[in-house]
Amino acid sequence: MTCLIRNSEYMNDEVSSFQNINYNQLDALLNINGLQSRDNPYTTEEAHQQFMAIYRTIFIKEKAILSGIPEKRTNGVHACDFSNDIMTSEDSHNIGFYLNRMKTPRKLHFGSPEFIGKLQGLIKTLTKIPILRTEDEHEAVYKTMKIIPDISAQLSEAEMRELSKTVIREYWVKGSTVDGSNGFYAILKGSVKPQAKQYKKMIGDDLISASILNFAITETKISWSLPPEESLGVGCCFGTLVPLPGKRQHGMLTVVTEDNCDFLKIPSVDYLRIKEETAKHEQLAKEELIRVSPYYQTWPMVFIFQLTAQLKWKKFPVDHVFMKGGEISQYVGFIKSGCCSAYRIIPALVKRPLGKMIKQMRQVLIGQLNPKESFGEMSILLHIPATYTLKAATPVELGLINASDILNLDPVIQMLLLQTVKPSFENFTYDDLKLAYIKKQMEKEWKHKKDMILKDVLFYNGIQPGIGKWLHKKRNFDKNEKKHQEHSNVVKRPM
Repeated sequence: MTCLIRNSEYMNDEVSSFQNINYNQLDALLNINGLQSRDNPYTTEEAHQQFMAIYRTIFIKEKAILSGIPEKRTNGVHACDFSNDIMTSEDSHNIGFYLNRMKTPRKLHFGSPEFIGKLQGLIKTLTKIPILRTEDEHEAVYKTMKIIPDISAQLSEAEMRELSKTVIREYWVKGSTVDGSNGFYAILKGSVKPQAKQYKKMIGDDLISASILNFAITETKISWSLPPEESLGVGCCFGTLVPLPGKRQHGMLTVVTEDNCDFLKIPSVDYLRIKEETAKHEQLAKEELIRVSPYYQTWPMVFIFQLTAQLKWKKFPVDHVFMKGGEISQYVGFIKSGCCSAYRIIPALVKRPLGKMIKQMRQVLIGQLNPKESFGEMSILLHIPATYTLKAATPVELGLINASDILNLDPVIQMLLLQTVKPSFENFTYDDLKLAYIKKQMEKEWKHKKDMILKDVLFYNGIQPGIGKWLHKKRNFDKNEKKHQEHSNVVKRPM
């Protein structure tokens, strides 16, 4: 009886082992040509490689199922939506991950339920005429326009902010035909159906990204709705910012309202006016930036106009490197705001913990460039490496002119640049740099020594700042209490 039980257990083990074999791979393994057999005394190298590659695949390994928290969770009273956040397996069990997301406000994005609600709230604001809206309402209109992709893709920050103070609301009943050839419309409520193939014209080379409508771009950059029976919903746009030629206005960019609709309209007349004003302000800002620079104050305006035509604005974060010592500058920079620090690298002896002295390269601060100053002219024109490294000490906004544009200027302007511009920080000798480095190190060592002495004195006297009676909290006085204290001090003061 015992033998029968053992035989049955052995048969069960064999059956379970047979179930873990991939028989298709086993047949492929047995049919390899070139293996050793009665007729073939040796195995070829190619057959051996095939055997080793297939042999590992005939055994099916079962994946171990570990217990864990399911990914999908029901939304409760305190549930938070983290679907748009990137979560790793380690973060899924870290409560700090969820606490940080709950404390951080979610950003409003296009197509979200919050965005639809924002559009509905915008309708109430746009019922007022622009001159009666408050600054907060203008800011709310600007932030909402910034989220709409078709508007933010065409307008700059300055243009969008100015247009947010002039946009209007239009209300159309169901079945009305709206002509989009005299303005750009954003749908705030309801839906519309394009009347023609062409329902929207974008400026620039940006393509339209629409998930509902298929489109194609023609030579005039007009989007086509294929098929035309598709509808445009809340958040979609139609019309144009730039008026079409007179011959092409008839019957183009028209839609029919399927519901009672509210639109945010940017009139083409306002856009063209603000675009012209923005271009004038930007041109004046460029001219002023170059004219106030010390080296360009005596320049004729004709030559300054040629520089402003090539100048572009750009912002940089702290510690951004504009120029590296020993390399030719890639652009000429005019500092509009912020400060830049100039460094030179010198070899210096550095003391290690065990008293060993080694030679290392150290940066020495030699000066700063402030707003209204420029850099990079001499390096580009003379094609010589910069003698110092320039970094951003604060967030910096520059007016940039690329090196290729400088070299393509008129030879007269290049000669004028060489005559008026002077190299920066050229008066520092090697001895001055060594003295500046030694002074800085001595100040650093003296500060460290003072801190250690103060720490030892406090510890010797049993003083631990921030603990016990040495914990000082700033008391917030009420207005009445503060007045009472001042009055009492006046009374107690001896006459």
